[in-house]
Amino acid sequence: MNTFRKAASALLAMAMLSACGTSSAAASTAEPAGKFTPGTYDATAAGRNGDVTLHVTFDANSITDITSDNAETDGIGTTAIEELTKQTLENQAVPADTVSGATISSNAYLEALKDAITQAGGDPESMVSSAAAASTEEAADYVTDADIIIVGAGAAGMTAAVTASNAGASVVLLEKSGKTGGNTPAAANGINAADSEVQLADETYTSANASAAGLEELQLQNEEARENLVDAFAENSGEVINWLSDDLGVEFETDIQEDPRNPVTNYYMLQARKDGSTGITLTNAVAKALANTDVNLYTNMTAHDLVQDENGKVTGVVATDDNGNDVTFTGKAILLATGGFGKNQKLLAEVAPRLANATTDEIAPTTGDGLLMAEAVGAKTVDLDQIQTFPVVAEGYGMVTPNKLPGGFQVDAIVVNDNAERFAPEGFEMVDAVLSQPDGNAYMIFDEGALNDDIQNMIDGGYIQEAGTAEELAVKLNLDHDTLQNTVDAYNEDVADGTDDAFGKEGAQTLEGNLYGFKYGVGAHYFMGGILINENTQVLDENENPIPGLYAAGEVTGGFHGTQRIDGSGIGDSFVFGRIAGRTIAENVK
Repeated sequence: MNTFRKAASALLAMAMLSACGTSSAAASTAEPAGKFTPGTYDATAAGRNGDVTLHVTFDANSITDITSDNAETDGIGTTAIEELTKQTLENQAVPADTVSGATISSNAYLEALKDAITQAGGDPESMVSSAAAASTEEAADYVTDADIIIVGAGAAGMTAAVTASNAGASVVLLEKSGKTGGNTPAAANGINAADSEVQLADETYTSANASAAGLEELQLQNEEARENLVDAFAENSGEVINWLSDDLGVEFETDIQEDPRNPVTNYYMLQARKDGSTGITLTNAVAKALANTDVNLYTNMTAHDLVQDENGKVTGVVATDDNGNDVTFTGKAILLATGGFGKNQKLLAEVAPRLANATTDEIAPTTGDGLLMAEAVGAKTVDLDQIQTFPVVAEGYGMVTPNKLPGGFQVDAIVVNDNAERFAPEGFEMVDAVLSQPDGNAYMIFDEGALNDDIQNMIDGGYIQEAGTAEELAVKLNLDHDTLQNTVDAYNEDVADGTDDAFGKEGAQTLEGNLYGFKYGVGAHYFMGGILINENTQVLDENENPIPGLYAAGEVTGGFHGTQRIDGSGIGDSFVFGRIAGRTIAENVK
């Protein structure tokens, strides 16, 4: 259903209870009067972080209530479960599609829902349907004129929308997926800022003589970063933290970082862990604030073309709703906040041939729409080939963090290619070796000594295969069984003395007993480059002059990071420049 929505429900997480693995029903023994046997039925399926259990209540002809016990990631998996529950109850149908960015949690929900329907005597396959489609006439119900049209409802887009609306501007916010948040809930660390109230009250921060100038120095380690953007970030970051804290109720704490990737200590990191991670906490807070504005939010709305007047001013954007209707939204200013382009394999290969075989761990449908629209009206782009990668993205599962991997996989696993052969010393440094494989595929193989709760969840969900021998595992991974067996045997013989003569991996250990394996690739993780903007978030043309009416903020932009992203400044980029954009545009359109 593509209806007008306020933003609150898409990001507020459902209450989480402990996972339940039992299946039971309190059902009537009477003959059913309709298509279901009335009662409450429990059904469980494997989610990303463990079991997802649904308690589904039926009357004779409808589903009347659904509650869930799960340990899915707050703001991602829980949001998907909430959205699917809403669709199911509104449409009395099994949703046909998963929620973008939460495929595993969505699939667990759908599997459990179908099981519960079967228990109640229904036919789940006959109930599969997309959300109730709006008629084409409903397109006329969209609010299509506003002071500001914002494309993309991640951190930058939502922050700009709240800021501009609170400043008195009318705002339409368009989101390609079915939910707000973009990639922000997946941010694994904190947010960088300088001289916020919480930092100035922290003796560690003040005794280090940390300041906005120090944050600028940290950012300008990368000589390719544009100083005007770094200055704008540092000078506005503290106000953004104060806004999030004072107005939105976010509780921050300082978190001094000794990151080996940075030659100096990062005194500027802040964490907000109320809802789990900083990314999720901040996303939820801004979504709640958005719900209390007059912003018109339309989800499942894919923007694809900008509109210009005879003088070249950008005056609107054309988008397609989920019923195939093209809708033109007209505004005094257009803000692009569409994120990176990890899910556009063609564009990845064009701008960064090294990543032609990369996958992505991005959870939003990031296909570069804003970037391509801006280029079509003459915007300058910079540093498009500067893309940070993540070493292990499992097929169907997503990013596999080091704490989930067997011993970090340098010692406790081997990695083979499509030919079932080792090709490099195992470790996070083998990114280029994996990318150089014909299709960018790799397979991690380890034994039961490396099992942990995270790996067990992946096994239960079918993302890691288990077998008694290398030959059996090869069949499950679609590898040549003789070759994989020979590879494992040769490795065990080689490292029996603790030395990996073939590739020089230190501390190598033999593989014994049951074996486990999964397919993975290198993920395009963060995009430093993009549309060039100035410190007011105006989009610049090839001569670096502003394109009238066009603005951009967040990961869709380039110039701020240069060729290196300081950890914590990716999420900071989105909130700070989203805030600058909302404030600047609201002032200009008045």
